[in-house]
Amino acid sequence: MRNEVVITGVGLRTPMGNTLQDVRAVFASGTPVVASHAAPDGHLRAVARLTEDYASAFSRLDRSLIDPVAQLSILAAEAAVADAGLDLSTADRERIGVFVGTGQNTAHTFMEGSISLQEKNTLKTFTIARGLANGVANHVSIRLGLQGEAQAIALACASSNTAIGNAVRLIRSGELDGALAGGSDATYSEFIYRGWEAMRMLAPVHPDGAERSCRPFAKDRNGIVLGEGAVIFMLESERQAKARGARILARIAGYGATSDGTHLLQPDAQGQARAMTNGLRDAGLQAQDIQYLNAHGAASTLGDATEVQAIRLAFGSHAHGLPISSTKALHGHMLGATGAAELLALIVALNDGLIAPTANLYEPDPALDLDFVPLHARHGPPLQAAMSSNFAFGGSNACLVLTR
Repeated sequence: MRNEVVITGVGLRTPMGNTLQDVRAVFASGTPVVASHAAPDGHLRAVARLTEDYASAFSRLDRSLIDPVAQLSILAAEAAVADAGLDLSTADRERIGVFVGTGQNTAHTFMEGSISLQEKNTLKTFTIARGLANGVANHVSIRLGLQGEAQAIALACASSNTAIGNAVRLIRSGELDGALAGGSDATYSEFIYRGWEAMRMLAPVHPDGAERSCRPFAKDRNGIVLGEGAVIFMLESERQAKARGARILARIAGYGATSDGTHLLQPDAQGQARAMTNGLRDAGLQAQDIQYLNAHGAASTLGDATEVQAIRLAFGSHAHGLPISSTKALHGHMLGATGAAELLALIVALNDGLIAPTANLYEPDPALDLDFVPLHARHGPPLQAAMSSNFAFGGSNACLVLTR
């Protein structure tokens, strides 16, 4: 009999705010936090940026050793532990792991290093140490003194769902009692934006305002809007959580992951559908048991269309009666952190009965004829089961199923 895994705490640093209540308010209002920001050459970009000076929480020495993406993961992890009411001084720290997904990882550090080499022909002392890819997870372990397994997962948009799934497997097996798991990405750097612009993947600022720029599943969708932030969950075995009287936000009932094995940039509906089907099987549920699907829905022309094909394959006739939404129109595409951020929509739906809308869906694509909860949130009784899916460049697919 496997150990069931539950969420007992959440910590976040997002453009929507830093508490679950802040995020719920954005989901309820359906108002995007996307705004326009000027590039160095003056042209405007649509982006969901963090507004706080989170680096000020760290000493000068710490900032020289810890890249912004790891700074965010530390702050979110500390908040998750506090939210869970877990006293680490009495916990078995060898049995608590850290699993953090990230997409762009330490791009800030290497961009700064490249500029320094060009302008000064020198590098800062800790450039390599600060730029290590494992820092996003290991800095959390160091900061909190956790000695269980630590993993930094880099699977683009599927990173945080995979990180959470890996943590779930180890808690289920009994190798860990708990874990901090989620994702982090600090995307607002010129290097990252120019790279996405070069691929012509970014939506331009909409004539009616930047908040209209990301339009998943719409007829006139034309690209993604980048977001940034970190969301980390405190995961525990259900047995341990109940023994200490912890508040339980949700149970992670299922995890499914696949690789398309077909193409670097072109998604594959069969691979995506298999991930969703695997998640259902792992949760012991049927397609008709899912009451809400938080879709990847990045607002790319090909990606959204492929995802709809995958949903039809995985859910069959239930696809047409299933409420589906993409919250990326609200908070932007947070890359490696996006799956963790979107899991918040499931927690709200399971606890409050609020289904977040797909913002900006004024003119749906007639070829994508599913229920995408356009424009306005839906209110009802708390849900019993919901799924969140994320699909990445390279064909990495990862889905999570949460239940009450």
